[in-house]
Amino acid sequence: MADDTTAPRIVIEAGQTGLVLAVGDDGRLHQVAFGPGMADRRPVLPVVLYPLAYPTFGEEPLREPALRVTQAHGELSTRLRFEGLSTDAHAAGQVVRVNMVERVAPLSVSLCFRTWPAYHLLEQWIEVTNDADAEITLHRAAATAPAFAGTAPHLTHWGGGWAGEWTETTELLTAGTKTVASAGGTRPSLYRPPVVVVATDGPATETSGEVGVCSVEWGGDIRFDAETFLHGHVRLIAGHQGRGAERVLAPGERFVSPVARWVCSDAGIGPASRALHRFAREQVIRDGTEIRATVANTWEAIFFALDPAVLSTQVDRAADLGAELFLLDDGWFGTAYPRNDDTTGLGDWEVDRVKLPDGLGPIIDHTIERGLRFGLWVEPEMVNPKSALYEAHPDWVISEPGRERRQERNQLVLDVLQPEVRTFVVGVIDKVLQDHPRISYLKWDANRDITEPGSTSLAPHRQSHLAMDRVLATWDLMAEVARKHPTVELMLCASGGGRSDLGTLRWFHEVWTSDNTDPVDRVRIQWGASHLLPASVLAAHVTRWGNRPLAFGCAVAMSGRFGFDLDLTALTAEEWETCRSAAVTYADLRDLVQQGDLHRLVSPIGTTRGAVAYVSPDGERAVVFAFRLPGDDGTTPAFALPWLDGGKAYDARDRTPGPTDGPAAGKVALVGQILVWPVGEPPVASVVEITRRR
Repeated sequence: MADDTTAPRIVIEAGQTGLVLAVGDDGRLHQVAFGPGMADRRPVLPVVLYPLAYPTFGEEPLREPALRVTQAHGELSTRLRFEGLSTDAHAAGQVVRVNMVERVAPLSVSLCFRTWPAYHLLEQWIEVTNDADAEITLHRAAATAPAFAGTAPHLTHWGGGWAGEWTETTELLTAGTKTVASAGGTRPSLYRPPVVVVATDGPATETSGEVGVCSVEWGGDIRFDAETFLHGHVRLIAGHQGRGAERVLAPGERFVSPVARWVCSDAGIGPASRALHRFAREQVIRDGTEIRATVANTWEAIFFALDPAVLSTQVDRAADLGAELFLLDDGWFGTAYPRNDDTTGLGDWEVDRVKLPDGLGPIIDHTIERGLRFGLWVEPEMVNPKSALYEAHPDWVISEPGRERRQERNQLVLDVLQPEVRTFVVGVIDKVLQDHPRISYLKWDANRDITEPGSTSLAPHRQSHLAMDRVLATWDLMAEVARKHPTVELMLCASGGGRSDLGTLRWFHEVWTSDNTDPVDRVRIQWGASHLLPASVLAAHVTRWGNRPLAFGCAVAMSGRFGFDLDLTALTAEEWETCRSAAVTYADLRDLVQQGDLHRLVSPIGTTRGAVAYVSPDGERAVVFAFRLPGDDGTTPAFALPWLDGGKAYDARDRTPGPTDGPAAGKVALVGQILVWPVGEPPVASVVEITRRR
């Protein structure tokens, strides 16, 4: 191919998200364009002047590499040339494979793309094959590495750790490389959720600016490197964390990276989020288009202090309140080492007959009789050293020979690379559900990071494979559970939102968004999480955290998958009516919340106010949640509802839970396309249903 502006293009189009590649005279693959509406872009400069489509170590020594390999004979460089192209159809788009080979070493690399035009979504991953007659070492193999042209690139990312998930940062990218990465292996989303937003020309808003939203479909550690070139140009390299996860590939062995997903928009972040949410509901999440139940959980009500009479009363109150699913959390198991706190019993999945003399059967039956479904908490990947399981099988945990086995939350991680352990973990779920076939929901928890990363199932020179192989083995377990128990709903929990990724959600229905249930904090946490996850996935419960007014807590929880996690017998008469009205109202509005299009209206990040809306696909109905947070002085002007048709008339109905009169009732008014903030002492909220007048 001629290395000039007439070079043939490789066009990969996924609705608004477009990628254009071209091959230079020397066989190197270059990126001509990437971003919203770029599929028609043609080279206006010699192709050699465009950035490489996939940078490798040794090819561009001054740039971050997406691929780094130690070749079979020790060479450190990798220089790829274009070999060929293949295109196949899938149910909703195309699969494109751009095949390349190393110029000297026996190595094959394929850049793989899957398009989803209806969602403006492009998936990318890399496949590396060792064609040598000796082993090679793969140090890094990122899923994607596109470059962006812009004048003032900004990166938005989230992090924060336990109880601080989804803490948002938006920053100008200056010269150099900004690395955003997770850690821990088991609960990586606590520290760094697998999504970032790149805005090319200044910080984008919900409705303006060119953006690319990138998420990595991976249940382990992830890494984003945003490298800024001269004149503001940026390359984002994204994929799994390669540090400590190097792969040794045997002759003929192929490595397939996790998948990265891109959604691009030239009208701000909002359209990209809505497209990603629709994709997640319709193509990823189990039963993603189904309505989720209202849950009453026992954890913050009674913790480990389980008692049949107490549980029965909680069930009765939950039924009277309007809940639909009763979830029995931690503390129900343990015989030799009863589970009276988090120090003992984990791994011994037999019912504690001291707490529950007749087992789980009576409380399950009572729950079903009261018209609720029954759910149960499990943590099958973990073990307490004070347990019969650990005493019998101390070799079943992830560990390194000769090193102290450090504990976190008094527990260790089971090594699911061992066949016996995999059999045990699936058997835990099977036995619980076979012994109690009326259980229809499981909360699957994981409360510990990985230290001393070693497995007896791996050869000494392949111990670094644990980081990836453990995720894949865990996914296999989850897939088997989902296949064997297709009617049982599963919640992902990992010390809160530690597994908030669209890879693992293929086998789950929702995530426990955060252990932090203070509704003031949850406004910000749920705002951040909404950049990746639809509201139907974000479990949000009313609790006593923060000692906030329950009316405010109900309103915040109603903006996600609604539920309760408090002692239902301790509610005052007014609190009871508030919670009851919230449950009834949510049942009427949850189709909008869980399946509607999200519009983030006013950001609570760095402010004392926040507002979001969920709109039906036809625009006929919507529900708006407005929150005034502590410290708000009440002077901020009203806010617009941008999806409203100015030529139509709308009715606004106050659906705010709580007292029906008084200044703290959270009353609002719709004036044209403007919504007035709730009144009263913050924190205060309003919930407003808006319907197009016929």
